[in-house]
Amino acid sequence: MIRSFKRKRWLLLTGDVALILLATHLSSLIRFGQTIDIFSRHTGASVITLSAYIVVIYIFDLYNIGRDFRLGNTSWRIAIVVVVTGTMSIFVFYSFPNWKLGRGIFLIQMILVFGLMNCWRGLYAVVFQSSGKKKSVLIIGAGYSGVVLNKLLADFNSPYRVVGFLDDDPSKQGQTRSPKIIGTTDQLMEIASQRGIDTAILAIPHVRSAELIKSLLKVRLTGITILEMPKVFEQLTRRIPVEHIHNEWLLFTDGFYLVSKQYIQKIKRLIDFGITAFLLPIILPIIAVSALAIRLDSPGPIFFKQDRVGKDNNIFTLWKLRTMKQNSEENGPVWAKKNDSRVTRVGKWLRLLRIDELPQLYNVLCAEMTFIGPRPERPIFVRDLEAQIPYYSFRHSIKPGITGWAQVNYPYGSSVKDAIHKLEYDLYYIKNMGFILDFRIILKTIGVVIIGQGAR
Repeated sequence: MIRSFKRKRWLLLTGDVALILLATHLSSLIRFGQTIDIFSRHTGASVITLSAYIVVIYIFDLYNIGRDFRLGNTSWRIAIVVVVTGTMSIFVFYSFPNWKLGRGIFLIQMILVFGLMNCWRGLYAVVFQSSGKKKSVLIIGAGYSGVVLNKLLADFNSPYRVVGFLDDDPSKQGQTRSPKIIGTTDQLMEIASQRGIDTAILAIPHVRSAELIKSLLKVRLTGITILEMPKVFEQLTRRIPVEHIHNEWLLFTDGFYLVSKQYIQKIKRLIDFGITAFLLPIILPIIAVSALAIRLDSPGPIFFKQDRVGKDNNIFTLWKLRTMKQNSEENGPVWAKKNDSRVTRVGKWLRLLRIDELPQLYNVLCAEMTFIGPRPERPIFVRDLEAQIPYYSFRHSIKPGITGWAQVNYPYGSSVKDAIHKLEYDLYYIKNMGFILDFRIILKTIGVVIIGQGAR
């Protein structure tokens, strides 16, 4: 059933390609009143616009099948996609005059793409998100992990339908809940056979008796699939459920082979240096203008520096443009919060556009940070979080980054609960680290910056 997620993404992609090509063909027909072979006459322009649309659609998270495409926010994102793609295409057409569409055809194409993509996402929502056959499963364990799993699988886009819980605790039998506890673990084979179920998910992460393991092994040999809650959680959410794993799971699960990924770190270092050298001439004028605005807006230094925890718990000085009033922490360190009164007028815009993060390129040059990795946290918060959150120290096994998997998937954190969610994304990144995932993060970062998601 997890594979159905990938199939649905490919379905969305295939539909987009077909509709963009249809819009390109219809635009010439509408413009000239007759059919012309636009793909032969304007092959380069057709390929450019098609490729640009697909990339920008991904950037703005419209291939995320967990998103409810019935929401009005989808039309807003599609509008941004069309505008951004149009701007990019105009730049290419200006640079390469032989690869361009006529202004009339290009404008009609943009209008058609907007309309067709809205119709396609709406149709997808009705046909594939509002309906569709789900796989019936049983959850073994009605404790905290089982409840969390049940809530996850109750999502409209989940490929599973929970029939009920199995639990051996007598105190839980007969409790009013949905779904109900319909038996004990030693009844798994009988209940599965009666209800035509061939999959059960084990949601007992920590204390597993020898009798339970022996019973599940016997059931598995009959053909019933036994999945672990952390694996299902990771596949559906792209996060590692830190509160529902144990040391043995981390020891034996695939991934986390950082020693074998040293070559990735070395190549990333070369890429970091090259990108920084390329970006410096571009961002220095931006920093200069921002520095002037900060100086005119409020008293205090232009740059803000702060101790952060890096790889192997080494402390380094992180540089940012100042976005808060001077002496904003005179009463002690506190989490940043939404609509923080300490943020200056200029600082609000610098944060929204992520311009305040640009001086961190200096940290990248000094090899204290990388472009992609877990965000570095302050030592005082790290001590508290390590005491409250299991496996929090794992995020310090690699260099911190300017952006990361947590940053593009979760808004700005301001509590322990937020820190847990962000750690789950960070652990997923560490476990699955690679150049393809890094490229996805870069594309998603562009969308996050443009939309202003998560800025505080």
